[in-house]
Amino acid sequence: MTLERIRHSILAQKAGYWNNVPHAKYGRGYDIFAYLAYQAPGYIIQFHHIIKNLDRTGLLTDDVKVLDLGSGPGVVPLALIWFMKERKKGTLTIDALEQSEEFIEAFKYLVPRFASDSPVTVHQIQQADIRTWNIQKPSSYSMITCQNVLAELSGQSRSEKIEILMKYSSLLSDDGLFILVEPAELRHSTELRVLQRELEKAGLYVYGPCTYLHSGTCNPSECWSFAELPRMQPTKLMSMISDVQNGYRFMNTDIKFTYSILTKKLRKPVVPDAFIRGTIPLSNLDEYIGNMVTIVGAKMSMDIGNQEFAVYLICDGSGGARVYLIIPRSLHNEDIKSFRNADYGDIVKISNVRVRWNQKKGDINLIAGSRTHVSAMHK
Repeated sequence: MTLERIRHSILAQKAGYWNNVPHAKYGRGYDIFAYLAYQAPGYIIQFHHIIKNLDRTGLLTDDVKVLDLGSGPGVVPLALIWFMKERKKGTLTIDALEQSEEFIEAFKYLVPRFASDSPVTVHQIQQADIRTWNIQKPSSYSMITCQNVLAELSGQSRSEKIEILMKYSSLLSDDGLFILVEPAELRHSTELRVLQRELEKAGLYVYGPCTYLHSGTCNPSECWSFAELPRMQPTKLMSMISDVQNGYRFMNTDIKFTYSILTKKLRKPVVPDAFIRGTIPLSNLDEYIGNMVTIVGAKMSMDIGNQEFAVYLICDGSGGARVYLIIPRSLHNEDIKSFRNADYGDIVKISNVRVRWNQKKGDINLIAGSRTHVSAMHK
């Protein structure tokens, strides 16, 4: 009976998510069980991935103080504690805001227990609506996080969301990071890119995954770009609730997400001039149809191709038509391997690719061949 009630709650949450006006309700215990069973495992893994990559770049300080907005049952704190246990250096202090009493109860049970044998201090979670919470004692945070929250603020206009986010950005330290994460679904993914652009206009800077390598005007409303991780193994609970007819509806092992990392001061990756010199802006590729070119851009998707061709979205921030790198599956040279191994958001320089116009899609394709050369810069 318990498993069946969790299933009903999962279906209700999915229906709200796919509604024309997306909404979520976490008012009952079974709503929370459904969230923990179906959504939380992937959300924990994706945020752990983001933080681990930031640490690899040297962007994280040893001692991290975090404010998590709309914490739910503590998904972001659990990912951070997991990371700190692996890191084995520094300290972590967590403050969190959440309005649902049921989520707060889950947070109080899960997060302090997981943090008990780690260098992590978990302050008491505050019950508050992030839209109306008044900052009483300004603190300085090295990280502010907001994962899978903005899409659920369906009653807020874009300008209201910007106002909310800028209010919290005032709490960031000068070298702090503001991390926004949203679902990979088209509506929410493109909306985050639009919000990112508006936050830039309001005074913040984008660290990643977007990189502006050539001047131009990007169109964020057309930018559907998301990270993708290998499928996770289902948890025991997920396997149990999926052990019914049409159980696939309760199996959620794909991990796809859109994120934006913003800063108060410009902290973009250093790209040597020599790396960019002589490359063609992607917005100008329509002038080179049929020619071999050299370009530089960020790898903005994992492989979205078919059995014959690997396909990757490339962007340099200059705007224009969408640009895809097309790699025949038969190519296995070291340069192609280095591109395939590059992470989402890594900057790549690609030489000797032929420019083709995709009439059907209205996109530009860069066709790789045996003479194509790739250099990758890891963020």
